[in-house]
Amino acid sequence: MRAITSIFMTLILFISNTNAEPNAAVNNDKADLKIYVENLIQQGYDVFHDSSLTEQDRRNKASELIQSHLYFDWMANYSLGRFRKKVEADKIKEFINTYTNFVVKAYTDLTLNYHGEKGVFKSIKKIDDNLFMVSTEIVKPDTGSSIKVDYLVHKVADAKTPYLVGDIITEGISILNSQQSEFNNILSKRGIDGLIADLENKIKKGDAKVTGSTTYPQ
Repeated sequence: MRAITSIFMTLILFISNTNAEPNAAVNNDKADLKIYVENLIQQGYDVFHDSSLTEQDRRNKASELIQSHLYFDWMANYSLGRFRKKVEADKIKEFINTYTNFVVKAYTDLTLNYHGEKGVFKSIKKIDDNLFMVSTEIVKPDTGSSIKVDYLVHKVADAKTPYLVGDIITEGISILNSQQSEFNNILSKRGIDGLIADLENKIKKGDAKVTGSTTYPQ
């Protein structure tokens, strides 16, 4: 099972104990980042460790967290790749809505498979003033084996939360680049309406899934 099943649980590792010291640029944002993460810690643990929650309650809370902490507008536009400039604005808006529902459904389903995986913070790389790459490892409780997971995190001034996740890279495999490749294949044959219909059909059938196939360009 991929480490993306615990997306917001691993995000809390921004401030975990570690010997690695962030560089000066990251230090400038550390206070705000810490506030964001501390809030996320509490919410994440509430979802995964509250035994009083029913399965549906857990799904609802997981869905709310995912909707609050992923950069859906940016992700949706990126996933369209070279076709984005060819799609009319109203269709872009419709696609973003469908894409958001698709990703939320996919991640919400995955969080139900959480079985105590633990994250280990490794490093933060500041790519530019508003973009970070956060590296973690997810350790499986039964075997002790680990999976490398990186998060592309945007600092977003006009968002409800100061930081939003734009991509997840598992063992060098980018979810967004994989989606772009898959979506572009559909777009080239069936256009934006075909892609929207495809995603809506997968949501309806309960077949919304996120995968990865290529390394995120840096």
